[in-house]
Parts: sequence; structure tokens; C-alpha cells
Amino acid sequence: MDKYSLLGFITLIIVFVGLLLSIFLLTVKTQNKIANRLLALYFIVFSIHISVFFYTSYIELPLVIEMLRDQIISLSSPLLFLYLVANIYSDFKLRYIHLCHLLPFLIEIILFIPNFYGVNHEERVIFTENYNSQIIVKISVVVGSVISLFYLILMFSELKKYKHLLVENYSSTTSFNYNWLYQLTIVISSIFVFSQFKQLYKFTGTDIETLNILRLVLIILLLGFLTWIMLKSMYQPELFKGIDSGHKLVKTLVKKDNSKTVSESSQQESIEANIQRLNKFMEEEEPFLDSSLTIQKLAHQFQMPSRELSILINHHLNQHFFDFITSFRIKKAILLLKNPMNKKLTILEILYDVGFNSKSPFNKAFKKHTGLTPTEYRAKLS
Repeated sequence: MDKYSLLGFITLIIVFVGLLLSIFLLTVKTQNKIANRLLALYFIVFSIHISVFFYTSYIELPLVIEMLRDQIISLSSPLLFLYLVANIYSDFKLRYIHLCHLLPFLIEIILFIPNFYGVNHEERVIFTENYNSQIIVKISVVVGSVISLFYLILMFSELKKYKHLLVENYSSTTSFNYNWLYQLTIVISSIFVFSQFKQLYKFTGTDIETLNILRLVLIILLLGFLTWIMLKSMYQPELFKGIDSGHKLVKTLVKKDNSKTVSESSQQESIEANIQRLNKFMEEEEPFLDSSLTIQKLAHQFQMPSRELSILINHHLNQHFFDFITSFRIKKAILLLKNPMNKKLTILEILYDVGFNSKSPFNKAFKKHTGLTPTEYRAKLS
């Protein structure tokens, strides 16, 4: 089997896996239907685009259809970006404004109107036969690369914002699979870089064998990518829990708060009084024992608007809400470990008692505060 035949065979497998995964995503029962549909659309677009490596041996499609098949890949970056946003925000809905993400595809079509779509069949044949040497094709590749890079930057920006919102509003981040999204973006970025290298060689290289090897490697990478996502989807149907889009970063709240005309001295007195009252409330009422505690829940219990409480903790205490709650949980865990009456309690029981819901974050936080793991700390006491 030569390299091109192998390329076609692997492509056929990828198209099959991609379409199979699309069906799974469109039919699986889940709360986040929009995200699943967006990812399914991505796999359909992706499968259509790469199908050229196997069907050309059997059928010949009209040139316009072939060009649209090639250009449809420009929708992949917008679809992945929307998928990411739909997963980050639990209340995400598609609106008319999101139609702007069709622009990359429309730009590709507009670029080719003078030399391809707007000419007769004979001229299209000549254009296709000299495809790689056409100036407009090279411009299209550059424009496509810039657009893809733009969407990658947007994705990393949203991830950064998402991470900040988690630690500013939630006491436990284990149910929010930030790592999954981050890994997904890194993998996509790596494939993007290799794809750009392949494109560069396509227009500058002269050895068709090398180009086919690069295509083969890219196709294998894509097969691995699809398999990874399929396994994730099967073993973790709810890849992660979204957050409310109403959450605002503390730095945004602080800017609005600073616009209010309040004397600095009276404001400082009020802040210090609220901090003392909050610490007293935390020690006496122990709301941190609730493993699902959020800043909204604490604000309701503390009888303070969540916006003001967020600024008080995340800004004035210069501590993320996540770290603020964790510090009280660790203090409580230390007290339990020091109490001789709790010798029969296991480390697992203690971590659940103080508000943690898994061992790894507890061990990490405990060592950060004491320099020892819970087991080492208990051994030191005995």
C-alpha cells in the first residue's frame, strides 16, 4: 500500500469516526445540548473537508462543490470557539449576533468570486489546474491562518477569564473541568501549528513524497484527536459544569465601585468592620463546611449583596474566594487532627467533614498551609 492509499484509508476511518461521534453528540441525552450540537457540527465540517483524500479515487464532483468542500474548514475555528463558550457558560444561547462567526467562510467565498465563482467553467478548470500558483490562493491561506490564530487567542482569553471566575466565585473547582478545556485548546493549537507547517511546505516545497508524508502525519494526529474526544465523551458525558454568564470579574466590579463618591476614610472604616464581621461569621457559623459553597450562597447567609462580598474578599482581602474558604477548611482540619478524640477518624473522613470533596485538592491545600501532608502532620502529632 503506497502512502497515498494509506492516506485515503486512514482518512476513511477518520470520517467514519467523526460522523459516528457527531451522531452520538446529537442523540446523547445531556443538559448542554447547544455545546454538543456545536461540536457535532465541527466534526461534520471536519469530515467533509478531509474526505477528498479517499473519494477522489471513485467519484468526481463539480468544481464549485469541490471548492466549497475545501473552504468549509474556515468554519471549524468559530465552531470550536462557540463550543468552548457554550461549555463555560451554563446559560449560553445562540443569538443573531453569533452569525458574525460565518464571516471567515464568507470572506473565503468573496476572495474567490473574481477568479473562480464569478467565471465560466473553462476558466474554473484553468484556475484549478494552476491552483497552488494562484496569488489569491496564497492570500486565502494567509487570511485563513490569521483568522484561526485570532480564534485561538480568543479561546485562551476565555479560558483565562473562566479560571479567574472560578476561584473568585466557587469554593470547590473539582466539578469544573477547566483542565479538559485547557488540554483541548493546547491540542488544537499543536495541530494548528503542524497544519501551518504543512501548508507552508505545500506552497514552497517541491517533493510530493514529503508533502504526502506531512499529510499522513497530520491525518494520524487528527485521528488521535478524534479518538481522544470520543473516549472523553463516552466516559465523561458531562465534560464539565458551566457557570452563570452573569458573573463578573472582580477587577470589573472594582472599577465600577471606584466611580462612587465616598470619602476614603469612611470607606476604609466600613471595609475593616465588614472584614471583622465576616471573619467572626466564618468562625462561628462555619459555612465553609458546605462543599458546594459559592459566593452567592455565602452572601445570602452573611446578608450582604454578592457583588459587595466579592469585592471585599477578592479585592480588599487580596485573596481569591476559593483560597479564602480553603484557609478556613484547613484550619478546621488541623483542629480535628489535633483533637485526641478524633484519632479514629480517617483522613478521608476529615476532608469530607471540613468541606472538601476529593483527596487530591485537600492534600495539596494542606501541604501549602502547613508544609506537610495530612498523614505526615498526624504522625508528627503522635
